[in-house]
Amino acid sequence: MANLFKPLVTKTDPETGDKIKVKTKKWYGRYRDENGTEHRKPLSENKTTAQQMLAEIVKQVSRIKSGLVHSAELEMKKPIKGHITDFETSLKSRNNTSRYVHDTIMKVKRCTEACRWRTPAQIKKTDVEQFLVELRETHGCSIETSNHYLRSLKSFCIWLHDNKRIIENPLQKMPLLNSQVDRRHDRRALSLKEFYLLIDAAASGPPIEGIVGPDRAILYLLATYTGLRKGELGSLTAKSFYFGDNEAPATVTIEAAYAKNPGRTS
Repeated sequence: MANLFKPLVTKTDPETGDKIKVKTKKWYGRYRDENGTEHRKPLSENKTTAQQMLAEIVKQVSRIKSGLVHSAELEMKKPIKGHITDFETSLKSRNNTSRYVHDTIMKVKRCTEACRWRTPAQIKKTDVEQFLVELRETHGCSIETSNHYLRSLKSFCIWLHDNKRIIENPLQKMPLLNSQVDRRHDRRALSLKEFYLLIDAAASGPPIEGIVGPDRAILYLLATYTGLRKGELGSLTAKSFYFGDNEAPATVTIEAAYAKNPGRTS
């Protein structure tokens, strides 16, 4: 049975400094959704308005239970910013690295703003295709970069669908492009001469990303002799190093959250 109530919150009395419990100004609605799960939702400070809002919620739940409307239809009308925030929380809960979470959310937000989506209902495959074309043709992004954006967007849509926030995944059948036809930065090992030039240029060069030249040169040397990547190097602390003894060699240990190969040591 749905009902209105004002929950108690703890506040500090400005005169005495004591902790006291007072009711909120805003009315809350207590109701059960189509799955029987109880919810408590803030509504309005005006009781009549709050009653009307709660009645509308109960009506929608009844329609969902009767099969007259899909539960995702309500979610699809909500601001997409809230869904992105929840998606970010979900990524963090799965123990992804902070950099991965930041990059994924940045890509989703950039596409959302470029396509002017306000709700999940506005997500369209054609919008994404146009956005990726502009990335490549106007901004000079490579196919590989374009694919990174598409992976992030597909991940977001999969999450929306799995959590019943969209009825169908509009990007489900959207394929990645073949990055082999656009290899702009094929990797190869530096020659010894190139490596020496790199170290000299770093040591005498200006600060980059807040790191002065000599420190960057040391980081390049450490990366070369250990095989550690940029993110792995950035995660190192004093506890990461073991300088060895007569029986065991010196090692550097990377925490699983930052390592491409968890538990890796060098």
